[in-house]
Order: sequence, then C-alpha cells, then structure tokens
Amino acid sequence: MSIFPTFFVSQKGAWMETQQDTQVTAVFVDLENIFIGFRKQYGRELLAKELTEKARSFGGVKFIQVYADFSELTYPEWFKLELDNEGIQAINVPKERDRDGKPTKNKIDVRIVVDIFRALAFRPEMKRYVFMTGDKIFLDVLNLVRNDFGKEVLVCGIEGTVAQVLQEAAQFESFSVKSDYDGQLSRFVELMDRLEHRILDGTYNYLGWKLIIDQLAETPEFGFSEWGEAREFFERIKREGKILFKFYPGESREIEAYRLDRKNPLVRKILHLDEPAAAPRR
Repeated sequence: MSIFPTFFVSQKGAWMETQQDTQVTAVFVDLENIFIGFRKQYGRELLAKELTEKARSFGGVKFIQVYADFSELTYPEWFKLELDNEGIQAINVPKERDRDGKPTKNKIDVRIVVDIFRALAFRPEMKRYVFMTGDKIFLDVLNLVRNDFGKEVLVCGIEGTVAQVLQEAAQFESFSVKSDYDGQLSRFVELMDRLEHRILDGTYNYLGWKLIIDQLAETPEFGFSEWGEAREFFERIKREGKILFKFYPGESREIEAYRLDRKNPLVRKILHLDEPAAAPRR
C-alpha cells in the first residue's frame, strides 16, 4: 500500500511512458505560489486541467501531489472538484490562525519537504523530481535531492514569481499554458461587449443566460457543435466569477441578467480600455 495519495498516469488523456523517456517522475505542487501567480499573469483562474497537463508533460509521471490550505477562499469550490475529476487527490494543509482568523504559520512548505523525504526513502525508483513552486525556501532540499541522492531536479513556476536562486540551481521551465480556453475567453468578452452595446441601442432590455448561450452557440468562431457545449462554457465562466456580474433586472429574483466586469484586468486588456485615446486629427 502506498504511503502517498497518488496519481497514476492511466487517466483519460494522460501521458503514456515510452522508450524515449524512462525516467520515473514525482511532481510536488506548491499550489498557492502557482495559483496566485497564474491569476496575476493571465487575469483569470487556473484550471485544474491546465495544472495537471503541465505536470504530466514532464514525462514518466507516477504521482502528482498538490498542496494547499483548501479552506481559503483563494481556491474556488469548482477548482477542487476539477482536481478530483482529474484524478488528483489534493493534500489539505491547514494554516495555523490567530483568534481573528488571520494565518500565523504556514505548514505547507514543511509538509512538502516531509513528503519529498518520504519519496526518497520509500520510492527509490523515482529518478526525476519536479518542484512546481517559486519559493526559495526549497533551495536546500532541492540541492540535497540532486547532490546527495543523485536525482534529476526541475523547477517549474510562473515567470516573475520564481526566486532567481531556484532558477540557477536546477533546470527551470516556465509555467505557461497552451489552451483554446484563452482564445474563447477573449472572444466571449468581445461578444458580451457587442451585446451590451445592443442594450444601449434598444435591441435588448437585458442579457439573460439563454440569450448569451444562444449567441455562443450561433457564433461559428467558438466552434461549439451543440447548444450543450456552449452552455457548459458559459457555466464555467460563471463559476469562475471574475469577468461577469450577475444581477436581477426585475423586482423579483426569477430573472438573472449578466454584464461584464469592466474593472477586471483581463476584460480591460481584451477591450483595450487602458490604451490612450488616439489624438484628434487637426
């Protein structure tokens, strides 16, 4: 029986080990560092699928361990469910808090280090260790894993959030995503912007969920083959709760309407709201 909550690479769409890459890999994810850094860089929430696909990309992956205090509001409930759907058993490490509920001690780093030593002791077949973090606190254990145990060590993190000493101590790979989701998200913001202008010209009174989904399904650029796919995409955006406001245009709460959050950095970037206005021609 394994001492680890493990992810075996036999899930749908997972990487399959080949003769070209026989290294057996363990991946340790400092989720707080990756999750918050991703949000700042991309202006949206990280998807669990994107996290696991990146982790699997290192090849020969036998387990992926994701550490966080999942009671924090940083991590939406849908993200935890998606981790479970991806076959990842997230490791909850509660932070110590004072009487006001403010965190006083973060034990996540300690738990990661303990589990790395467990792997070194009980999983000798692991030849490659991937540290998905940017925290320089892991420098000493990284050097120990490589120099004293002879393991290959890689660091993966969000550009601009990874300590320089970590990048210099091991092979570094930037955490980036190649996803159609970002393109769809940009097209969605542009679609909502057009629909909101049609409220101003009197075409619509408000933008209800069915109207928005109909528009998604009927717009070829999104590539949805059926209405249900468009609805699933819209529901994902709602769950993330970042670029849309929900409100009730009537006196009752039976009718839901939506509009863009034009203060959101991603929305502002897509719509070029922060670009200086062109100088008037003389």
